[in-house]
Amino acid sequence: MHNTNFYLKIIFCGIILFSCGGKKSTAEVSPDADDNEMQESSFGGNEYVVSGDSNVERNMPEIIEDLRMDIKKLKAELDYQHENLSEMKAQSQIWANPFAIYNKEIVLSNGSSIFGKIVYQDQDVMKVETLIGQLIINRNTIVRVVNQISAYSKFDGEHSESAAFNDLGMPEPSGVNLIQKRITSLSAHLVLVGDITEEKDGSGNTVLSGEVKNVGNKRADFSKIIFTFRTNWQGDSKALTAFINGVTNTFETGISSDNSILPHAVGNFQMVIPKSFGSFIGYSYDIDWSQYDG
Repeated sequence: MHNTNFYLKIIFCGIILFSCGGKKSTAEVSPDADDNEMQESSFGGNEYVVSGDSNVERNMPEIIEDLRMDIKKLKAELDYQHENLSEMKAQSQIWANPFAIYNKEIVLSNGSSIFGKIVYQDQDVMKVETLIGQLIINRNTIVRVVNQISAYSKFDGEHSESAAFNDLGMPEPSGVNLIQKRITSLSAHLVLVGDITEEKDGSGNTVLSGEVKNVGNKRADFSKIIFTFRTNWQGDSKALTAFINGVTNTFETGISSDNSILPHAVGNFQMVIPKSFGSFIGYSYDIDWSQYDG
């Protein structure tokens, strides 16, 4: 009895094992079937790739249009930022050197001076634009209008601005500009240092005096300053010339002059306006020189 049960158990376990092994063998794929499935899967992948490429080609116009729109947006934003940078640069130049724009000194009868830009004037009033706004000035209170040319600051500003552009990685100047800069560096250049003082002497004459500096690298000869005086509001003017005192130099022709200013040297001038010249409401000036040094 016990043997019968034992044999039945063995047979039952064998049937179970046989059935499991059969399922496993049927579940396994033969090498031939595996190759067929691999081929089918590879064909399916190719169909997917071909389908994806066809979708890209079909949508290519839309993709190009989207890229073109993105480029336009970036260009518009770059132009906007460039305009903002230009405005900020212009404003910084105004605050750094206001005389570049507001170059008129208006002397009033109460002794005060207003620096600004004349935007309108008639027989009664003058409108002046300043850093703090616009002012309306009665012309009867105006004693003098002086044209302030801040040439010294302008000359230095040109060099500093050029250096700033190079530091920012801007394109180097062209060959013509390089030649021009070379010529400028080998030339004399006279500029006014400070302001022109105006005084009255004991005889009632008006005396204008000041200093001029040679910021170039060559000697300036026969240096002079030419004043143009505006005698009335109708635009009539007169001109007077004063030579600038410098060092004495004898030229090859045998002519000697004490109006030569060496490089980086300072000379002074004094313009005596006789009382008989009459009154004037303003003046401008121009510095002139010749160069015989190299």
